[in-house]
Amino acid sequence: MHKTLFAVGIGVAGLLVLPSISAAKTIEVHRGQSIQHAVNRAAPGDTIHVHQGTFHESVEIKKDDLALKGEWTVEPRGTIVERPKHGRRCGHGAAGFCIAPRTTGTSITGFVVRGFKDFGAIAEAARNTAFAHDRFVNNGAYGVAAFSSKRTQFRHNVAKGSGEAGFYVGVSKRARAVLKDNIAISNGSFGYFLRDSSHGRVIDNEAKGNCLGIGLINTGAGGGVRAWSVRQNDVRRNNKFCPPAEGAPPISGTGIALLGAKKNSIRRNAVLRNRPGQDSPPFAGGIVMFSSKPLGGTVSSQNLIRGNDAHDNLTADIRWDGKGKGNRFRHNHCETSQPGGLCH
Repeated sequence: MHKTLFAVGIGVAGLLVLPSISAAKTIEVHRGQSIQHAVNRAAPGDTIHVHQGTFHESVEIKKDDLALKGEWTVEPRGTIVERPKHGRRCGHGAAGFCIAPRTTGTSITGFVVRGFKDFGAIAEAARNTAFAHDRFVNNGAYGVAAFSSKRTQFRHNVAKGSGEAGFYVGVSKRARAVLKDNIAISNGSFGYFLRDSSHGRVIDNEAKGNCLGIGLINTGAGGGVRAWSVRQNDVRRNNKFCPPAEGAPPISGTGIALLGAKKNSIRRNAVLRNRPGQDSPPFAGGIVMFSSKPLGGTVSSQNLIRGNDAHDNLTADIRWDGKGKGNRFRHNHCETSQPGGLCH
């Protein structure tokens, strides 16, 4: 008994001399203060709570495992981040939030990010980044984007009025991205632009009023566009007209486009009333599948188009150029297809 008590005493004494483990803390940022200063002070694992107000700054994140939480309610209230007059970070103020390469575990939640020259937010060569319950409004190129990144999550966001695309996943060979319960409305060329990226899910989103709703496009810049699951999305009235740009054709009236895409699953989507705003762009239609060789890519092959509701689209509800092997069209509810026989 004496020996046992002695051993327990030694153990307790040992615990007392161990260095203390600092707990994660919450840093409060109020109107008139700087989000970037809070990021600079934070340690991995900390939360930065940004109260309601308008903050004119670009915020660069280089530390792992930071959680930035705003208070988005309804504009004009909420936590709003706008372009600064003079920016030193993020391309001299061209982006609202920029997550630096090799950064992991960043989450950005509850912000309105608007009026930036290029990006509302961008993750570049980052991992495990999460954007949730944010609103990206009237940003010059992209609402929110991930380049060369892995396991990016986009959930319950709104992207509106972006010059090029509301949501963008680019040049990510094994993206493992998830886009779920987002809204892309009245953006430029794309609501959701998945370019030269593979492996991901696009589920329960809305795409309305863009030139093209959801685009899976291989331009030959990465490892192809494959292994995406695109299901249960509401894609309608993407009828804006985007003129030709940088060698690409005009875009208008396209719901879901697979251009040079392989081994993707397009299932149980509602694709309705996508009609070109001007005469017959080459990819107009509800669900369209074409070769992207003119863009530097390949033919589309081994894709599954199944169980979609596609109605009132022009020039047809489903279009396929007939190229590529192993493409399957099963149990799609629609009226018109090119070639015929793709509706059931």
